[in-house]
Amino acid sequence: MKFFYIIASIVTVALAASPFMLLRQQGDNPYGDQIVNFNSYYSAVRSIDPATCGDTMSAKMQGNFYEGLYTYHFLKRPAHSAVIPQLASKMPVVSEDGLTYTIELRDDVLFHRNPCFGVETDENGKTLLDEDGKPIYKTRLVDARDFVLAFKRVADYHLNTGLAWAFAERISGLKAYRKKSKSMKIGDFSRYNLPVAGVQAIGPDEHKLTLQIKLDEPYPQFLYVLTMNVYAPVPHEQIDYWLAKEEGRDGKRRNIQLIKRTTEFREAEQIVGTGPYTLEIFKRKVKIVMERNPDYRKELYPSEGSKQDEDNGLLADKGQQVPFIDVLHYDFVPELSSDWMLFLFKQHDAAPIPTDMFKSIVTPDKELEGEWHDKGIRMTVYKQPEIYWIVFNMEDPILGQCKPLRQGLCAAFDVDSYMKVLKEGRGIRAVNTLPSTFKGWAEAGPGPYYKLDLELAKKKIAEAKKELAAKGLLENGEIPELTIDIGSRDAMGVTQAELFKQQFAKVGVRLKTVLNDWSTQQSKVNNKQSQMYTMGWHADYPDAENFLQLYYTGNIEKQTNNSNYSNPVYDKLYEKVRVMPDTEERTKLYAQMTRIISEDCPHLLLDEPDRFVLYYDWYHNVNPHPVAYGFGKYRRIDPDRRRELGGKEK
Repeated sequence: MKFFYIIASIVTVALAASPFMLLRQQGDNPYGDQIVNFNSYYSAVRSIDPATCGDTMSAKMQGNFYEGLYTYHFLKRPAHSAVIPQLASKMPVVSEDGLTYTIELRDDVLFHRNPCFGVETDENGKTLLDEDGKPIYKTRLVDARDFVLAFKRVADYHLNTGLAWAFAERISGLKAYRKKSKSMKIGDFSRYNLPVAGVQAIGPDEHKLTLQIKLDEPYPQFLYVLTMNVYAPVPHEQIDYWLAKEEGRDGKRRNIQLIKRTTEFREAEQIVGTGPYTLEIFKRKVKIVMERNPDYRKELYPSEGSKQDEDNGLLADKGQQVPFIDVLHYDFVPELSSDWMLFLFKQHDAAPIPTDMFKSIVTPDKELEGEWHDKGIRMTVYKQPEIYWIVFNMEDPILGQCKPLRQGLCAAFDVDSYMKVLKEGRGIRAVNTLPSTFKGWAEAGPGPYYKLDLELAKKKIAEAKKELAAKGLLENGEIPELTIDIGSRDAMGVTQAELFKQQFAKVGVRLKTVLNDWSTQQSKVNNKQSQMYTMGWHADYPDAENFLQLYYTGNIEKQTNNSNYSNPVYDKLYEKVRVMPDTEERTKLYAQMTRIISEDCPHLLLDEPDRFVLYYDWYHNVNPHPVAYGFGKYRRIDPDRRRELGGKEK
């Protein structure tokens, strides 16, 4: 109790001059009587263009205003058995050979109102205005042609769509389309009129509601791919209005975004999604604000769930129309300590637990300490299919060409101490390259070097010295100093750097550490400028293939294989399993491929984290999904309870 009081006092002082406190002191209330969810984001959003989304934070934000054909049930688990229609009206009809998907669309999906559709007028042609005196823009129904355009954009050579393209290239005709787009000028959007045999809109010209997709080969995970927001529908009006008029002056520039960056922070008004929220403010590394979409179709909170869901209150709103919250307000808070203070001061509704606070909040049995519960605070604990690791650049002449060096570094690393120091033991050590919840993990077993074994590590380092000496790559008889890029400049990054140095020093390897912000880290990785670096992978869909594709040679140029690993034996196995249905034989091959990676060690595996999140009990339906985004529409806030506890109301 005393400790909580001291912290709260510090928070009061620290926030006295903050913009959050000034908002309350000045009585400035931009949201009126609307119900607002106050939250934070800790890393810069890379993109609000669906086709170029390739990071977790961008996907998290985009899920509120973009939607895919399918999604996952909010409550049902496991995720792989709970895919449901979203913009599609029913599950796809798949041909016997698994190559043709016929998808019927809903007939009630409207795009967000936007200037690209024109303005609403009265019978005299006069522009209609809203209560604030602003023009009321038009909208229109979504049809299959909007999805055809979305897939063409993913294949467009002039866009950097690595993740989306890696999953879509198996659609018939898209590779040929990509080749044609390369030969066209960047500002020549007539390329979006070129036909693609494998993506067709079927139906009457006024409203085509059938989408047909043909694949070059079977793709058992394709239904999961269709849940991703990177393939959200794109109206041609958006291209015509926001891009076609102004682009094309620089034929050399690549990666033309759907959203033009502006100095006036006008990117938000260019967004044309279908989701439950419209993007109203998008200020990179400042704040993001979304508001309830007034034209959102009728969607209801799920009525089915487990007994545990019911016991946890997750079915209390069953059958109610969503979304419940009017405004989603996200502040950019890169420092976890600052985010924590905002939570303690009741400025934010939820927050992760800082490492240095963990033992005072969570019991050894992973329960919330009583005094925190008494203050109206609740905790949810969950695991996502994700692994954090140190990536070795396999094109590096030292690390990439010397397997014993990589093996020795892996065996020398005390991951348990790393987790204790940096994460208070929240999670488990990763013992192979698959999440422990995926098929193939148990069958593959732990990798021989993904354990602390100093004797083995020293033996491998000795082998490495012999190999490097034979190639003339030693420096004064020692392994050259290695460099690691760390994707954080805060206290956690500094601690990581010191710990990494200590771990490598145990086997006589010198380490130089470089701290980067996240965007710099990504740029270095994409341009192959890092010798090794910290990163991780969060599954896009609940299948081991999503991790195994990270090591396929063909994915190096798509930037999903960012270790630049290449192994012909592995490639042949991957090409075999990626067309196989879910069978026992495929699981055995998954395990075989995982063991190859465990032997070659393109990554130094760290951990599979457990996620601990605190939230006030005025914030309901907190149920993080393992792979999907866009469930903000199901969250609910009790304004009376928030007021009772003294939380931030507006």
